[in-house]
Amino acid sequence: MPEITYAVQGFLTVRKRALRVPLSGSLALNADLDSGTFTGDLVLQPSVINRTVFGARIFSSTVQIMAEAPVTGRTGQEAGLLATVRVGAVISAVRIAGWNVICGNSCRTSTHATVPLRSQPGVRLDEGGRLTGTYDRPPFTGCGWITPLVNLLIAGPGNSVVIDLLPAHPPRAS
Repeated sequence: MPEITYAVQGFLTVRKRALRVPLSGSLALNADLDSGTFTGDLVLQPSVINRTVFGARIFSSTVQIMAEAPVTGRTGQEAGLLATVRVGAVISAVRIAGWNVICGNSCRTSTHATVPLRSQPGVRLDEGGRLTGTYDRPPFTGCGWITPLVNLLIAGPGNSVVIDLLPAHPPRAS
């Protein structure tokens, strides 16, 4: 089974709003070229989101998106790449107007989100490419007194993701 390693770059858009969470990390896939199926490990770096008004930072947040199971998928010339990943999220820090509102790792999704991803037709595993999808974000728990506000702003339908897979190494037999 060939192994293909990608650098991952992209973003999440939260509930059709202008809030974008940058994504960067890596994806290592093991592909079965005969069946066109693949599985792999997605590792994403923590993301920092800032909002400023007139040069003053009014909001900052650190978010960690974690794959809770291997990425699974298949490829086909007409379908491009189809993949599914289950992810959880942790909001490890939130500062509003200089005040720590959340710190630690207790503010997290109550369960995983299943994210279906699809490329344009013709995208091949060895070349990488752009995958997109929409999904529902589960409610958050453990965020203290602002849990209802976090869920009002972040949880629910209408979340989208754009991921660019940039081949880091050519496929190699394992």
